[in-house]
Parts: sequence; structure tokens; C-alpha cells
Amino acid sequence: MIATTTIRVRYGDTDCMKVVYYSNYLTYFEVGRVEYLRQQGMSIADINEKIHMPVVEALVRFVKPARLDDLLDVHCWVSERKRASFRFGYEIRDAAGATVATGHTLHACWDPATSKMTALPPWLQQMMPVVPEGPAGRV
Repeated sequence: MIATTTIRVRYGDTDCMKVVYYSNYLTYFEVGRVEYLRQQGMSIADINEKIHMPVVEALVRFVKPARLDDLLDVHCWVSERKRASFRFGYEIRDAAGATVATGHTLHACWDPATSKMTALPPWLQQMMPVVPEGPAGRV
């Protein structure tokens, strides 16, 4: 499954040239990830009561700048799943369909009751089918 969420670039997201400041792309990734989970049937608040999913690695590849008031589509999918970790892939496109940025975040599964890493529970595995190539066959 690939979830798509639309974001409008706010003034506070931009620098003095009205270009999205680089760190905000990670926030856009987070919005996409939270909406992915919601579209799969659970809010992040509900998930956090059962398991924590800390980010242990993040990568953003910048393709072209996004600017103030642009509408951006954030595409999010699970690109890899292992025993106790998984990777979300992202592609952000502008209103014309041009790629603005791509990237991924790697997450561990952490049991809040024991404060230890744990295997992905079956209910979470069901919510996260792997789509290795992302939208339109792109990684």
C-alpha cells in the first residue's frame, strides 16, 4: 500500500527566499508516515500505547526546491520489513507531478513495557505490506 497525503507549504516552513528549509522535509515525511498508519486503520496514538517505533536512521535526497504555498503530495510506503525493524520510503511531488524529494526512515520496534527491542507484532506486520519499489516502480 502507498498512502498519499497533501501538504501546503506554510510560511514557517520556508527560509528568507521562500524555499522550504531542508529539515522540514523530515517533518513532511512524518506527516506522511502518520497518515499511512491512519489509512491502515490505527492512529499513531493507539500504536504508541502498544509499541514504540523510534527513527534510527533518516535520509533525504533533494531533487528540486519546494516553495511557499506549493501543494505537495507526500507518498509513503513500507519498503522493507525485518524481524525488529522496518523502513518507510517517501517521495514528495509538487502539483505538476515533479519529484521534489525522496528518502527513507528506518524504525526499530521498542516495547515500552520492557524498554527493549522487540519483534514486529503480527498486527503491525499486517498493517505494513512491503512495496519495495515505491510509486510507479521508483525507489
